[in-house]
Amino acid sequence: MDAVRGFALFSMIAYHVAACMVIFHMLIEDEAFFSIYNSIWLTSGAFVFISGTALVLRYARKNGDLREYHQSIIKKALFLFAIAMGITLISWMADVLIFDGTGRFIKFGFLHMLSISMLLAIPFLKWGKWNILPGLAVVLIGIVAIPVLHDPGWLYPLGIHSADFMDFTQDYFPLFPWFGVMLLGIGVGSILYPKGIRRLSLPEPGIIGRFFAAIGNGNVTLAVYLIHVPVIFGILWIIHLITGAGYL
Repeated sequence: MDAVRGFALFSMIAYHVAACMVIFHMLIEDEAFFSIYNSIWLTSGAFVFISGTALVLRYARKNGDLREYHQSIIKKALFLFAIAMGITLISWMADVLIFDGTGRFIKFGFLHMLSISMLLAIPFLKWGKWNILPGLAVVLIGIVAIPVLHDPGWLYPLGIHSADFMDFTQDYFPLFPWFGVMLLGIGVGSILYPKGIRRLSLPEPGIIGRFFAAIGNGNVTLAVYLIHVPVIFGILWIIHLITGAGYL
């Protein structure tokens, strides 16, 4: 599971490299670009799905103590939400200082969605494998119904927003359909890891598998997620200063 999460993180880094290159006008957003760029939804889906499965595994680590189990989820979710709000603040400040306040900053990004989804998932955990049903419902609503709704715009955390909202935000992950993906992860995780115990036997990973598993470890993943965008942006900025390539 860590290996799959590590691969998803690696793919997300590649996605953000492309996104930053677009900001620096080093890549053109043409049809070929979007055909590759839009694959981030598969990567993000895998990451959120595994996060749901990880909630099931967390149960075993707490030795079946439901109170401690729920408290650990709440603490982790609040920690992630605090980081998410910090990212919102930093992206807003960058927009004001660098782009003269265009209003383009992260309003409800990946960590916002992930942290709130974790909190919302707590009452669903007792349903185990049956979470597959509400999970599918939330995903379908998010794909079919929510996109046609544009008002009230302040419900953008759910996926309801004005027609031009996407022009003024980045890294947008609404709860519909993404919370549904987490519920699917909980449902499937409950089947594969009942009470946190793996039901299937898996072969030992090779060198590549161990590499992805290492960066897919929870603490490592969060650290890499937080620093990789500033590092990418900084590298591109240095390349711009040295070579003159691109512009903001």
